[in-house]
Amino acid sequence: MKKCLLTVVCALFVALPGHGDAVSDLRPVIKEVAQSHEVDPVLMEAIIRLESGNATSHAARTKNNLAGIMGRRGQRNYATKEDCVRHLGSILANYKARGRVTVAQIGRIYCQNRSPWAAHVSAIMRRIRSGSLGDVSIYGN
Repeated sequence: MKKCLLTVVCALFVALPGHGDAVSDLRPVIKEVAQSHEVDPVLMEAIIRLESGNATSHAARTKNNLAGIMGRRGQRNYATKEDCVRHLGSILANYKARGRVTVAQIGRIYCQNRSPWAAHVSAIMRRIRSGSLGDVSIYGN
């Protein structure tokens, strides 16, 4: 019961406008990386939010892996969260170079287990763009 209540309180705190969270704090680096790779910063943020549980997952906390990026031996380790954001940008740029630009096209490669990944990412993108996850004017969208 306590764990459930704590989860609800944390989720409400993250969702309240005007309250920063670890992902929102990364918006300047997300913007910079997205611009340099010519990818959508809102897409990057949505992937990070989904894959890391708003930067609260074990991998986010212990490996700085915000995007669920896998290596040969499981989830990759990054020196900083910013390094993970940079790697995600290069991954998305590679997909774009190969003509994979929609969330569904990206999801087929990024998350191969046929989950509703694309639908979840799209829903988070709508929330980001609507402003329900804080001011995103930094992205210029």
